[in-house]
Amino acid sequence: MSEAKENKPLGRPIKGKDRRMQIAIYVSVSALDTIDAYVEERHREKRSYSRSEFFNEAIEKHMKDLGLLDGEDGGANEK
Repeated sequence: MSEAKENKPLGRPIKGKDRRMQIAIYVSVSALDTIDAYVEERHREKRSYSRSEFFNEAIEKHMKDLGLLDGEDGGANEK
């Protein structure tokens, strides 16, 4: 594989200063079906939305609930 292809970013361009990394997660089929239905509903409303956005929003909310993120900017707390 060429050096240029290895460094090519995946998905949409990064907004802001955050970096992204591809990960693998295991999700039940029923949960995935529910998420896919929600994503499809957003598409029917003419909104751009993806599974990745769903998971990122869920992770951010959970981290805030646990006190792992600071206020509005979403910066991680040092613990």
